[in-house]
Amino acid sequence: MRAATIVDSTIEWCEHPEPSPGTGEVLIDVRAAGVSNADLLQRAGFYPPPAGVAVDIPGLEAAGEVLAVGAGVTRFSAGDRVMAVLAGAGQAERVVVHERAAIPVPEGLAWEQAGAVPENVTTAHDALFTQAGLAMGERLLVHGGGRRRRHRGRPARRAGRRHGGGHRARRRQATGGRRAGAGHHRRRSGGVRLARAFRCRARARRRPQP
Repeated sequence: MRAATIVDSTIEWCEHPEPSPGTGEVLIDVRAAGVSNADLLQRAGFYPPPAGVAVDIPGLEAAGEVLAVGAGVTRFSAGDRVMAVLAGAGQAERVVVHERAAIPVPEGLAWEQAGAVPENVTTAHDALFTQAGLAMGERLLVHGGGRRRRHRGRPARRAGRRHGGGHRARRRQATGGRRAGAGHHRRRSGGVRLARAFRCRARARRRPQP
């Protein structure tokens, strides 16, 4: 198979050994793969993947059709449309992932959209609900910009939480002119770090729904 390959801090389209699924794993014929800041850092040599993952193929999320399944797989079968969070190597023609990390692609969701959903949206959901414990009646203030800010706002709105945007003027308006912990929220990636920032100062007060 071929894959986007890091060669001297550049990306080349190179041949690689064909992957095969092990126990509990599915082999995905990749139709679309997301690109994140972690991929750019990996290309620059600052974001090594975990052991057992190709060090020269970036990609933390991908979507495609299941080509084959390994022993013990019960959730998917050949031909299923899936998207998955990966430890790396997603920007390739095919990728192997454990079935627990794969998600069915909803009907009507294009491949290009599905390929950019898993890592960003699941990170946002984990940061808001699992790590920070966002609950009904609370308000959410999101710092920063880009697609992760948008993804963090969407699950909050769907869950009935009030969401304030990240623009400086709107941030001050939403907090009564206060800086809402700007000194404590650093520009870091990852759900755990975002959760720590929320716990420090940006944890919203409980208020009744209007």
